[in-house]
Amino acid sequence: MIMLAVWSVMTMAARQPDIQKHVLYYRSVDQHGDSLTLSGLVSLPANNAPKGVVFVPHYTISAKSEAPSVKPTSEAKYLGEEYVLIMPDYIGYGVTEDRIHPYLHGELTARNCVDMIIAAQPMLDSMQLNIPIDSIYIVGYSQGGASAIWTLKLLEEQYSDRIHVKRCFIGAGPYDVAATYDEAIRTNRVGSPLVIPMLVIGTGEAYDVPIDRSRFFTPAMEKKYVKYIRDKEYGIVTIFFKTLNHKVSHWLTPAALDKNNPDTQRFYRLLERSSLVGDTFCSDWTPQAPLYVFHSTTDDIVTFRCAQNLQRCYPNQPNITYDFDDYGSHLRSSYTFYDKVANMLNKQEYK
Repeated sequence: MIMLAVWSVMTMAARQPDIQKHVLYYRSVDQHGDSLTLSGLVSLPANNAPKGVVFVPHYTISAKSEAPSVKPTSEAKYLGEEYVLIMPDYIGYGVTEDRIHPYLHGELTARNCVDMIIAAQPMLDSMQLNIPIDSIYIVGYSQGGASAIWTLKLLEEQYSDRIHVKRCFIGAGPYDVAATYDEAIRTNRVGSPLVIPMLVIGTGEAYDVPIDRSRFFTPAMEKKYVKYIRDKEYGIVTIFFKTLNHKVSHWLTPAALDKNNPDTQRFYRLLERSSLVGDTFCSDWTPQAPLYVFHSTTDDIVTFRCAQNLQRCYPNQPNITYDFDDYGSHLRSSYTFYDKVANMLNKQEYK
């Protein structure tokens, strides 16, 4: 695909590191294969002397104001002063904020991510910066972790002749999307209340399968649907701490919680299509780039089973490092992950 890109310099509040921030608009495709314009953030160290390029697909967000092109995500704090960061908004945020986000659709997200990586090169060239994007790092946590490994897969399968991934760092990702749903209905609880409603709506959107909300959502969720999912008015932190009930049964109907229900079975099959690995299947692809996999065994949002299934599919791989321990909650362990990644990137053996 020939990429056309335009960009504009952003001015933002200075709570983030002293970095240059640029919005990149680029061409990609939607779930139907139709062309559309997407957006994201490209940030550069203020001194114009980056150590390298890091592609950063972001974690779960829920508000228009949380898109990287509007507000750089946590990775900018840890990596932005030393590296060029390429951070996509995803479909449903940024310039496409009026669309429903196809939540956790791995293949589509990877396509959008790779298109942004390719589009960033002419942008940097036009700024007369000698920063080649033929060799990059990938860093992703939570939803970003799943997006990162799907992006690695697509790059290695179709773009290995033009983009080399030096190392991929993934933390606490829902690589098994079906297991995420399983865990929620088994325990009747989720750490992040909006995840399952977003998954129901986003999966239907991604695969163009109409989802009858009345069959899945209780009246309580129906009342919140517009603000939380369609119009994206509330940020993920606000929803987590103040707004939503963490019991899955408060938002999903008994039928949606019953895997023997035909509608739920159909939905579950779609979740398996969005999963890279699962309890009964593995991807037909094996990572070639060095891969660092981090997950807290006590993660309260993304079940540790996702990481276990990934390890089961790729056991004893010399290029894969698994870092599993009790690092605390999903949010708390994210700080540990970013610290570890920043430290590893500073070591000569990963250059």
